[in-house]
Amino acid sequence: MSSSKEIIKTVEDLGREKGISREILADALHEAIVAATVKRIGKYLEPEVTVDLDKGLINILIPKEVSESEESNWYEITMEEAKEYKENPQYGDILMVPTTLDALGRQAALVAKQKLIEKLKEAEKQVILDNFQNKLGEIVNGTILKTDRDNIIINIGKTEAILPKKEMIPGEFFNRNDYVRALLLDIKLVKSWPQLILSRSHPNFLKKLFEAEIPEVFEGIIEVKGAAREPGDRAKVAVYSKNSNIDPVGACIGVKGARISTISDELKKEKIDVVEWSPDPVKYVCNAISPANVLLTNIIEDDKTIEIVVPDDQLSLAIGKKGQNVRLAAILTEWRLDVLKESEYAEIRTSRLEEQEQELKAFYELYNLENLEILNHAMIAKLIEHGVGDIEKLSSASVDEIVSYLEISEEAAVGIINAAIDYLTAKLDELDDEE
Repeated sequence: MSSSKEIIKTVEDLGREKGISREILADALHEAIVAATVKRIGKYLEPEVTVDLDKGLINILIPKEVSESEESNWYEITMEEAKEYKENPQYGDILMVPTTLDALGRQAALVAKQKLIEKLKEAEKQVILDNFQNKLGEIVNGTILKTDRDNIIINIGKTEAILPKKEMIPGEFFNRNDYVRALLLDIKLVKSWPQLILSRSHPNFLKKLFEAEIPEVFEGIIEVKGAAREPGDRAKVAVYSKNSNIDPVGACIGVKGARISTISDELKKEKIDVVEWSPDPVKYVCNAISPANVLLTNIIEDDKTIEIVVPDDQLSLAIGKKGQNVRLAAILTEWRLDVLKESEYAEIRTSRLEEQEQELKAFYELYNLENLEILNHAMIAKLIEHGVGDIEKLSSASVDEIVSYLEISEEAAVGIINAAIDYLTAKLDELDDEE
């Protein structure tokens, strides 16, 4: 450590480089000098330290006792020297005596340097967290510093970030000093230091590029509802606008594809399908499976599946190369998609109708009102007329309803309902025994 002005200049240069405020710099330098002074004079004595960055001054006062000793040291001062700092001093008086970092010695200077580095590191860490925590999920810009086997190190201003190879677009290559844009994906603490993780392969990077390159998206007129990617190859993006006068797909593609081409170029010529989002899942899926034409859809809610029927000659178009088109559409819509060609679905439909017919026949045979001996044909006709067409419905009917429908006594109605319940119970027992 050398003179105060040189120390302050070094600290301020570091502050500008790392984006640390002057207030924090002054506090860090103050703590460092206090630590250095205490190291020299002992922790039981309290020095007074002031740091003025604007004037480039560091003032250090250390307490010394006026002593009869003929020699001055770090703890005592002679009467003759004391007179320089106090009028009519007395033995035993404690005076605050100025000193300098140079006078404190080499060891104290090393302590000051170590403490200062420590405090500035803490300040830099907090600056990084403060500056980038609110940029998570946003695009950041930087230049390539160096590459290794697993990562690319990028200078993004006041700090560095890492672009892992797994977060790059396959086949992508960068040289030192190349300009690069990426999504700030995560901030991790590695050995207590914030590590900024970037991504160019994440679907949100594509969504943010739409926001950056398409004014209507930036202004909120068009909303990007979702994105699915196979980075560097193909992607699907769903867009939507509440304004019926705006074509969200056309606006995002641009005149002669100019807007989407700009985004595609950024992503190593990734082919981007822009489709219109819809709150209707069937319509949304039909849009997402484009360019294939959809003839028919069938929702199977329990399996979160939508069957898509396309013309026979468009099956490969709907599925895409190695299943890419339907895979991206499924990711985008969050539905499991089962693509069938028209002729194949015709066979499946015939088979399903036969199964349904068999199930209805079995149901009719099992729950037919004629299976209850307590009912005659006239009673059955009246029950069917009032919507009680099978034994299951009869078992859940109220006594008053049966009295009204059949014009019988409550006792007789109770007997009929109980007969229906007993019949169903017996059939269920039979089914359990078969299993």
